[in-house]
Amino acid sequence: MKKSQKLLLGRNIFASAIIIIFTIIVINEKGSTIFLPKVEEKMNEYIKNNYADIENDISYNKITYNKTQYTMKVKNKSNKNLYFYIYYSNKKITDTYKKDYLKGETLLKHIKKDLTKEINTKTNQNCSIEIVSTLDSFTPQVKERIINEDNLSQLKFYSIKKELFIKNWNEKEIATEISSFINSIKENNITPKYYTITITDKADITKSIKIDNLTDLFITNKNQEQIISAIINDEKSQLLTDQKIEYTYLN
Repeated sequence: MKKSQKLLLGRNIFASAIIIIFTIIVINEKGSTIFLPKVEEKMNEYIKNNYADIENDISYNKITYNKTQYTMKVKNKSNKNLYFYIYYSNKKITDTYKKDYLKGETLLKHIKKDLTKEINTKTNQNCSIEIVSTLDSFTPQVKERIINEDNLSQLKFYSIKKELFIKNWNEKEIATEISSFINSIKENNITPKYYTITITDKADITKSIKIDNLTDLFITNKNQEQIISAIINDEKSQLLTDQKIEYTYLN
């Protein structure tokens, strides 16, 4: 076979392959469109059978198709960041309801980011927050405020984490530094459920203790120095037990 004929044959094979691939893509796209009403009907039926209790609270996005899977995004009407996905593939329906909607994973991630920024801006402090539980664990009243994002910095559903570097490693200075930090939070009408504060010795950064379950009551506690003394000296104390304060040596 002549070189020109081989070249022409190669071009024809390449062109044929392109046409076949394009045809398959078109067929798939048309097929997905043809089956879309049936899939939508099945998804709507799935919602009615499984989530009738929230049907009035949700809205649906347009169903999308990718490869062999149809996807519907289901959103809460009051908060676009509270949503879950329903998937239809190989005649089976699955969803992310429990993780994303019931437990509120996507919403709480959004709130955590915004609330951290708000608190740090208001107090001029570099701290972080943790949501203390999943959305379904809160009372209906708290849950409603979270979904509506109603003045969340004053709702005790989160904790504040902060590391303090201590110049003089003694109970008096440590208690003063912790009280000063908590005051700076409280003065801005920010009310976490509790604080987790890590104290680190400036002169020896390997000396570090994490203190859990501190509350606003610490700043008015007449025994605050005794509490800190028990912690830094690793002593058993009824004061710690009574206030459910826990601590961990990190190094």
